Amino acid sequence: MQKRDIEMENKSIIDPRRETAGKIYRDAQISGERGVVIGDVNHEIKKDLVVDINEAIEEGTKAMEGKPFYLAIYEKYDLMLKKGLVRIRKITKYRPYPEQDMMAFHVYPGGDVYFCWELPHRSQMMNILSCPDLFDPMRVDMIRRWENLQLEYFGFKKDEEGNWVENELFRGDQLLSTKPIEKKSSLLLA
Repeated sequence: MQKRDIEMENKSIIDPRRETAGKIYRDAQISGERGVVIGDVNHEIKKDLVVDINEAIEEGTKAMEGKPFYLAIYEKYDLMLKKGLVRIRKITKYRPYPEQDMMAFHVYPGGDVYFCWELPHRSQMMNILSCPDLFDPMRVDMIRRWENLQLEYFGFKKDEEGNWVENELFRGDQLLSTKPIEKKSSLLLA
């Protein structure tokens, strides 16, 4: 019975004829295989970023019932898999705290979408800061401000107790898209 349980752990739940990706990966490590070629998963995931953002905006608009909300997208590389990337979408009514591997958007009713920030992984930040001449100066400044905990530039302020809270008066986000305004033209004849 115990052998059967082990066999079931290594079989796909969706298609029992197939082994799980974990078993294939483990077997490749045990046997010392080199140069195993798998599809470029990152290409497909990165290509679908815009689709994911648009779907999350639609979900958030329905969930927040016409109120403004924030969309945070976390992307992190799986360190066990050479080409593994995990994307997590979070919708919240409060401004998210800026973290590494994250991008944030502020969405208003009516379709206005503002880009808040995008921060790379910590190791990428160190590379950018060590060679600032190779990168966009605005990106370098943003990373320096994050490193120095200058959260005022990310839309936060300190309250009376010294805690970081959302700054309601912050207007530093960049407008990405808005619904076009239909202008009715009228012709006046004299």
